[in-house]
Amino acid sequence: MMEFADTFPDVNVPPEAYHRLLGFPRNWVLSGRSRELAGGARAWFARNGRPWVYARQAERLEIADHTICIDGIPFTSNRLQRTLQQAEAHSVLLVAASAGPEAENEAQKLWREEKPDEYFFLETWGSAVVEHLIAVTGARLCAWAENERMAILPHYSPGYSEWDIAEQPRLFQLVGMTRQQAQPGRMEVLASGALRPKKSQLAVFGLTRHTERVRQLTDLVPCEECSPSSCRYRRAPYGGEP
Repeated sequence: MMEFADTFPDVNVPPEAYHRLLGFPRNWVLSGRSRELAGGARAWFARNGRPWVYARQAERLEIADHTICIDGIPFTSNRLQRTLQQAEAHSVLLVAASAGPEAENEAQKLWREEKPDEYFFLETWGSAVVEHLIAVTGARLCAWAENERMAILPHYSPGYSEWDIAEQPRLFQLVGMTRQQAQPGRMEVLASGALRPKKSQLAVFGLTRHTERVRQLTDLVPCEECSPSSCRYRRAPYGGEP
């Protein structure tokens, strides 16, 4: 059963991904003040950030009627269920990723100091880090699955279309059922379903032995939602904004 914890994950966010979250047009080149602020946010996080990732393979996956049951815990997501059934998935991998509380706390400090520009660029950098952590974790899982003659499916998370954010506490409970590795950082879920630190994400990646189905059905190819350009397991171009 796959399981790992990483306290030094890759946080080399591609500039274009950060620029997209900042709201700049495609192919925009930062200059002047915006370039200084972006570089400052990246440098601050490199010195002070404590990002982490945890992943484990679930022991049981059952799908019946409109319910997905993972290790005995039920979930309802039509979109995730369709993905798993189309690929004839036999298991899922559960992922928790966080940029840590450091950038969030510093951004709040900058806001109190009436530095809205610095606040915005650091706050957005935290979002970019989490997005990148999920992407590079997907690539890491793809490499493992390829060696096992299996394939990883696109990830899905509570709050996405057709998955109620109210089910986030159940997924949080499930991800917390660690085995050999403990989660390397603190995370909690609020009654609203939001996570703390807020620059965090829980995700489910399907796993299938039917690799031919992933190649045949484009909506099952995780590469279209995965940005690392150098991944040697890429089967399709990244479908997000460059």
